[in-house]
Amino acid sequence: MSTDTDTDTDTDTDTDTGTGTGASTGTGADTGTAADAPAFPLTRGCPFAPPETATAFREAGAPRRVTIWDGSRPWLITRHDQVQQVLGPTGRFGADVTDPGFPNTSSAQPAVEGNIFFRKDGDEHLPIRRILNPDFTAKRSEALRPRIAELTEQLLDELPAKGSPVDLIEEYALALPTVVICEVLGVPYEERHTVHESSKKIVQLSLPKEEKLAAHRAMHDNLSRNMAKKRTAPDDGLLSRLVNTWVDEKGVLSFEDAVGLGTLVIGAGHETTANMIGLGILSLLREPEQRGLLLSDPGKHAGTATEEMMRYWSMVQTEPRRVCLEDTEVGGVLIRAGEGIICNLPAANRDPEVFAAPEKLDLTRTERRHMGFGSGIHQCLGQNLSRIEMQEAWPRLFRRFPTLRLAVAESELHFHDDALTYGLEELPVTW
Repeated sequence: MSTDTDTDTDTDTDTDTGTGTGASTGTGADTGTAADAPAFPLTRGCPFAPPETATAFREAGAPRRVTIWDGSRPWLITRHDQVQQVLGPTGRFGADVTDPGFPNTSSAQPAVEGNIFFRKDGDEHLPIRRILNPDFTAKRSEALRPRIAELTEQLLDELPAKGSPVDLIEEYALALPTVVICEVLGVPYEERHTVHESSKKIVQLSLPKEEKLAAHRAMHDNLSRNMAKKRTAPDDGLLSRLVNTWVDEKGVLSFEDAVGLGTLVIGAGHETTANMIGLGILSLLREPEQRGLLLSDPGKHAGTATEEMMRYWSMVQTEPRRVCLEDTEVGGVLIRAGEGIICNLPAANRDPEVFAAPEKLDLTRTERRHMGFGSGIHQCLGQNLSRIEMQEAWPRLFRRFPTLRLAVAESELHFHDDALTYGLEELPVTW
């Protein structure tokens, strides 16, 4: 992957491939100068709002350049309609991280994710996705609801013994999706901490390449051992089906392919949901009227609450990323083949042209056009399972601990900006 060392030049030529500064626009305006390409990821002035620069770009209307870690300057897309255009089924924007123009998150990304189906397009993507789809349908995920509710209650049973204050990120928001995804896969519960530590390192943006690769190897080795055991001791977990059906019986996947899919499911199946559970708890602590509404009838309001939380927080803060495959105009700007693109979901999901009073958290909101789970053929595979975990986690917590409150001042909370997904580092509470 050549972009690990690729840098921008200061010239604007007809052969600009995404590392140059001056792609032409429909209006003839130059939006690619170095001064107009702020460092990305963008910083947040307020932890409860998208970065101010992203909001300003959205209000200006057109895609703008940003500068990423390797000096290259991909386009940042911030408007709702333009993000949908990029993520839609046009075939003009690719997800392959090994493409020379793809705006990778680090030099490790091509090595870690280059062979994962989710980072592929077309015939390399859809057949593999169809293998996993049956395990994450709305119906199958709904069938897991009683078990998820049971696991939630078990975690709540254990909280008082841990003393007060307690960190709800570690002991609840993270614990629930971790144990759920381990059960879905068939990974022993006692290995959940190993799974989490590796996953957490993989998604940190500034972690050195060597540490990222080491974390990926640790995850790979863990799943390889577990998957090999399934050949002689099969169970109902996804790892068992992958190796016994799709590797050994049908020969569709290699063993390494199956391990890679398991790694992807773990990464996508607990870190993002954990962040959303934590952010949702914080929202409900801050807004008692919204909390009261949810608790008045969880069966009625938990679903809309989940959609609104996903819109409001849009915790996937540095993705989705794409590379332009053929010259395409987006928002009046000509994006050339080979240029990188970053979609900013936090800004797009607060687009006032789509959502009324977008800065307000409203658990009764009926607009369902948010892209918190992405959009298009690469939309989040585990979104149905994630929804149920959130729907169970929030009302059960506040019903069990009605006097729950922060154990520190809100200003002392720390949010991790340096990760693919936004969230709280800790959430100390008491009751």
